[in-house]
Amino acid sequence: MAFSSWKDIPAAGDAPAFRVFEGDLEKPALDDRQYRLLELHNGLRAVLVHDQAADKAAASLAVTTGYMLDPDDIPGLAHFCEHMMIKATLFVCLIQGSEKYPSESDYHSFISANGGIRNAVTGPPSTEYWFSISPSALAGGLERLADLHCAPLFTESLTAREVNAVDSEFKRNWQNDARRVLQVNKTLGIPGHPWSKFGTGNYVSLTAAGRRLGEDVSEETVLKETRRRLVEWWKSQYCASRMMLAVIGKESLDELTGLVVPVFSKIANRGLDPRPAFKNDAWGPEHMGTVVFVQTVKDYHAFSLSFQLPDLREHYATKPASFLAHFLGHEGPGSICAYLKKRGWLLDISAGVSGTSRSVQFFKISGRLTLEGYLHYRDVIRTIFGYIALLRAAFPLEPYHFNEVKTMAETRFRFKEKAQPHRNASALAHGLAEPYPPEWLLSGAALYREYDEALVKGILEDFVPERGRIVLEAKAHRPEVVGDDVVWETEKWYGTRYAVKRMDESFLQELGKPSENKELHLPAPNPFIPQDLSVGKIDPAKYPVLIKRTEKSQLWYKKDDQFWVPKAHVKIDIKTPLAYATPRLAMLTRLFVDLVEDALAEVTYDADLAGLSYSVVNQIEGLTVSVGGYSDKIHVLLGTVLDKLRGLQVHPDRLRVLKEKIQREYENFYMGQPSGLSESYATWAFMPTIWTPAEKLLELSLITENDVSRHRDELLSRVFVEALVNGNVTRERAIEILGVAEQSLNYRPLVPSETPRQRSLVLPPASNVISRRQHANPKEVNSSLSYYLQFGEVTDVNLRSTLALIAHILREPCYAILRTEEQLGYVVACAQWSINGTIGLGVKIQSTRAPWFTESRVDVFFERMGDRIAAMPADDLATQKEGLIVKTLERPKNLGEESARFWGHIRSGYYDFVKHEADADAIRALTLAEVIRTYDALVRPSTSEQTRRKLSVHLLSQQLHEEPPAPRPATIVLSEVDKGSNTHMALFKSGLECAPAATPVISAAFGEHAPAFDFYRTSAGSSSDASLAGPGRNHTSFVHGAGTGPGPDTESGGAP
Repeated sequence: MAFSSWKDIPAAGDAPAFRVFEGDLEKPALDDRQYRLLELHNGLRAVLVHDQAADKAAASLAVTTGYMLDPDDIPGLAHFCEHMMIKATLFVCLIQGSEKYPSESDYHSFISANGGIRNAVTGPPSTEYWFSISPSALAGGLERLADLHCAPLFTESLTAREVNAVDSEFKRNWQNDARRVLQVNKTLGIPGHPWSKFGTGNYVSLTAAGRRLGEDVSEETVLKETRRRLVEWWKSQYCASRMMLAVIGKESLDELTGLVVPVFSKIANRGLDPRPAFKNDAWGPEHMGTVVFVQTVKDYHAFSLSFQLPDLREHYATKPASFLAHFLGHEGPGSICAYLKKRGWLLDISAGVSGTSRSVQFFKISGRLTLEGYLHYRDVIRTIFGYIALLRAAFPLEPYHFNEVKTMAETRFRFKEKAQPHRNASALAHGLAEPYPPEWLLSGAALYREYDEALVKGILEDFVPERGRIVLEAKAHRPEVVGDDVVWETEKWYGTRYAVKRMDESFLQELGKPSENKELHLPAPNPFIPQDLSVGKIDPAKYPVLIKRTEKSQLWYKKDDQFWVPKAHVKIDIKTPLAYATPRLAMLTRLFVDLVEDALAEVTYDADLAGLSYSVVNQIEGLTVSVGGYSDKIHVLLGTVLDKLRGLQVHPDRLRVLKEKIQREYENFYMGQPSGLSESYATWAFMPTIWTPAEKLLELSLITENDVSRHRDELLSRVFVEALVNGNVTRERAIEILGVAEQSLNYRPLVPSETPRQRSLVLPPASNVISRRQHANPKEVNSSLSYYLQFGEVTDVNLRSTLALIAHILREPCYAILRTEEQLGYVVACAQWSINGTIGLGVKIQSTRAPWFTESRVDVFFERMGDRIAAMPADDLATQKEGLIVKTLERPKNLGEESARFWGHIRSGYYDFVKHEADADAIRALTLAEVIRTYDALVRPSTSEQTRRKLSVHLLSQQLHEEPPAPRPATIVLSEVDKGSNTHMALFKSGLECAPAATPVISAAFGEHAPAFDFYRTSAGSSSDASLAGPGRNHTSFVHGAGTGPGPDTESGGAP
């Protein structure tokens, strides 16, 4: 292939000189965006993307400097620098002689106010800063992003706060098993190798240099030294030539060039190596041919087998290691996975390349084991090496193996859909650091262009036991597995206990022998490879239409009219009251679903490779079956899944394996992140019926294979089916798909009153409820607060829009004040929540401080923000409203996102497909007086004593040794003693009323079937009707509303 050249563009006015790439980028067939590659005079490379249809703009700046470049004596400095960089806007401008941005948190505030999100992440070889934003605010976002990297002045006050922020982040992940195992792996390498570094950092590592100044040095002196070393390191490692920028906007390419070149050309080029790489071996001979036993926090069993890879950066056209992963991670007949599952040893497996192209890379085969698999780990490893020997012996490989991988890669790239802009920008920025020719920026990571069998075989030849490392993970290792001659050690940073043992000679010899396992063989040709990739185009519509309705089912349908991909999504709700009526039935349903997926794993793996996917999920209301992918074969996969669902044969050995898996999962639930747990507990507090993992575990041991078979028959005997077909499928084919479901399930209809409908509990006015319980992990240092305010019903368009605006206004100040300024913890967030037809506002904080203290700070924050909102200038309110409207009207970027949005409206029971449009109109009409009135009535503690409905969950660390203060008058405190206890909360909930269940919002989407829903039209109204009360409606009359859990704006999810 002949590659194009670059053209020099001379300086013009204030715009410095730069270079522009003159060639064309290889693009997906559906990609209608325009691209331009630039190289600024300071060495910074940029890709600009003109997307005329963009309703969100985005930018990502990737720097080829990560924690592998940390100084040896200050682990975590790159991560700390990232924290400091995104807080330094004010100081950049001050030293440039400008006070354009008036506050330290201006970058965050500007992005948030304009409907955007932002983040930064530090990896081993690189650091990334990204944001998405309203298209109209892209210029301001780019200017601020550039200023972050020009000449930040890292202040002493910010240094002290962000050292604590990094330490809080470390403490958040201190009990995370994945991070603990990774650090053990890194410890067991060549001393001083960059790969071995402790990348996160904590207070101890970041202040180590300052503490070496002397025993009696003050904290102030220590932090000054940290700051000095930070500035020194930043100057030595941050450089324009190490930066890659991706920008996506509505502006033309010339306009985007005009936004980027002047501001990013100011970043200094210090002449550093633009793409530093770390390809020297991280392991010496003494680090290979070993078994590493690691003690975990959670109770599970897992293994990994890893091999160092050579430098493969130049082999992007052949991707030899990824091709090998196709075989070693296969899950179909004859695979390692299928054989080990048949023996009852394996739960799941994965194989592939670990690490980025400029870092040390490993080929890693890993999976979760059953207890029997752990006890037979040597047999598991024998099976893997047996398959490797089988693969070696199969060379030269049949051509179809590579051709299938190549064909599906080409098909995926050809029909690649748009993603969220910030994700797209991130991928493009990192792609600029790869060695692809510029023409292949979009396709380089995706396509297999040629087959190099000698290279593939050469890599496979190095997959020998002497060059491998086995890691075995368990909470409590058995003596018969570990042996008596091991020495247990403690990893420095996470305190993880581990032991290393060399593989004995007899085991090495066994692993080197040819395979005699007749059950292993290479994959057969894939019958699911799509053949028909044609797409029919039609005029666009806003929502699906109800095209069929009977006493047994109803079908929503929409032909793809904007993405033009040969794909479809089919979602089927199978509603039955028997799925969740008791803890035993809930446990039986979960087991049934897991057994179905387990039985389908072998048969459907080829479908997965061919771009098809499925899921079967247990819900409180029944089951949800989802199938998605290329429409050519989607009906074949759906039929396979439904036939297995109805005709499942329960095998005792698989039931035993899955019961063990579920038991560990449910027991480990209580060992999870405190903030996640407190959110779950708060959500459950508002649900009339919820069976906790502990309650369901009481039933697990009593269930037999006959129980599951009987439950299958009873569960599916009488149901109501609701389905959505969205994509490249005709109306006639959609009706056929529903017919396949009805025929496969072969059921009788429910009586309408039997159809499960979820509702929320309602707190009475003036509620102040506190639920306290202790975290199950005695070593977890963090406590958590989930603070919920109940607003009202989601059908009240004016109320929900006011809530959305309040949450939008509070989001950034909550982070800036409670996290950055007050240093309460790493996890701090404020968001609206919605579930089962009710809405509210929530704050969560994970902290080493007591939850009653963090709750008191939330109260002060709400008071402080009440004053700020009351004094908000009209221009600021307008900016906040416009930013929220941008978020509200954001369109789905691909068929999957559109299907998920439609399905959310269908499962909610409201079918309000144009809710976002009504919300945007209501937000535009909101006045400051309305916002203040709602805030004072439902949020602000000092003005809402008689109207607020508040519930908070205090999840306490066992290392917290202070007593809570005496509760305020009228406070209800519910304390649960045992980790799984729900006694006091259940008694409290029994006295609460329920909010109304969802009623459909009748619209043109109901088509000819609308008259069947006239009852709802006349008795319940709609979200549009709710807004007729006008902007002056009294929000304190929301007494019939309730809600559960901040987080995604979804009505319900999978059953706990």
